[in-house]
Amino acid sequence: MSAKPGILLHICCAPDATSVFERLNARFRVIGFFYNPQIEPYDEYERRLAETHKVAKAMGFELVCGEYDLDRWIQAVKGLETEPEKGKRCEVCYAFRLEETARLAREKGFEYFTTTLSVSPHKSFEWLKDMGEAMSRKYDVSFLAEDFKKQDGFKRSLELSEELNLYRQDYCGCLQSLEARHRLLREQDESFQLFTDEIRSCRHCADFLEPGVVFQGGANRPLMIIGQAPGRHELKNLMPFSGPAGKRLWQWFGDLGYTEDYLRSNAHITAVAKCYPGLAPGGKNDAPPSTQQLRNCIPWLEQEFSHARPKLLILVGSLAAKTLLGKDAGMKLVGQRIERRIRERKVTVLVLPHPSGLNRWPNMPANKPKFENALALLGEELRLTL
Repeated sequence: MSAKPGILLHICCAPDATSVFERLNARFRVIGFFYNPQIEPYDEYERRLAETHKVAKAMGFELVCGEYDLDRWIQAVKGLETEPEKGKRCEVCYAFRLEETARLAREKGFEYFTTTLSVSPHKSFEWLKDMGEAMSRKYDVSFLAEDFKKQDGFKRSLELSEELNLYRQDYCGCLQSLEARHRLLREQDESFQLFTDEIRSCRHCADFLEPGVVFQGGANRPLMIIGQAPGRHELKNLMPFSGPAGKRLWQWFGDLGYTEDYLRSNAHITAVAKCYPGLAPGGKNDAPPSTQQLRNCIPWLEQEFSHARPKLLILVGSLAAKTLLGKDAGMKLVGQRIERRIRERKVTVLVLPHPSGLNRWPNMPANKPKFENALALLGEELRLTL
């Protein structure tokens, strides 16, 4: 059997290296090349490099470290400091790192070179393909033009990162990207505060008993939990899932290792209906939302989703499932992992039964395995998300 061809893999960060190496390992003799002189501050650079060493050791490949020549990188992007993210500065930065990879690949006699950059959903594969092919011609070494985000490459990187307990950075690397990230977060927080003021002043459903908008969270929450409507306990506390059903819901999460306080701090928690619908006939139970209330509230829910920008969406109860996934959705989706695009955002969706009906629904023989599978899926997705 002939030896596998050698490939020099430019690694932008440890999490992205995981799924890319896994995909290449069967076809190539892979050597990793950590070359990212744009990363600032320096302690951030050291942290990302240390995490990459951890991946190389765990997955069994050799790692070569390039020079931290920040001054040379600054000179390369001079005049582009104010360019927006994904603009000309980023294009020059990608080419800068790819050229050094191609140069080293030729020097060391590799047949191929490539980069982990394409595994990111934020990076343009067409940009990288054109740059790689240009460097291939310049240095006479083949460029492997492969879009590693395809076939769930990015999702696989999240899974492997969770298994290896890797640090996952929240900005690309340069100070300009860090400043842009901070600026964007400030703007999104300010926009959410304006939305909060607006929704709390809503009186479209003036006939409700003691109207009070109930939700908890903020902008950019990786997890969003949506129930049916506030009950009497939620109206009193002005906090979602703060009654008996809520206690049971938090127990499910607690059994998976996530406390109520932690989730309230990291999730956006709300309901399809924003205000208490009142008592049902007979005065014993809380009423479900009326058709008119739902019409009034769904536009607010859509805005909440746009502000929260979740990666994982938990729908608690049939009404939440049908509202977000369509009228044919419901409890039949419990125990399934659903990938949807909602308001132009790709999100993973899990449906849970409403805790108030738990004594009935899961005790039915056909439903118990669905519920057990739903909790198992919930644990897996929480580990990838939080």
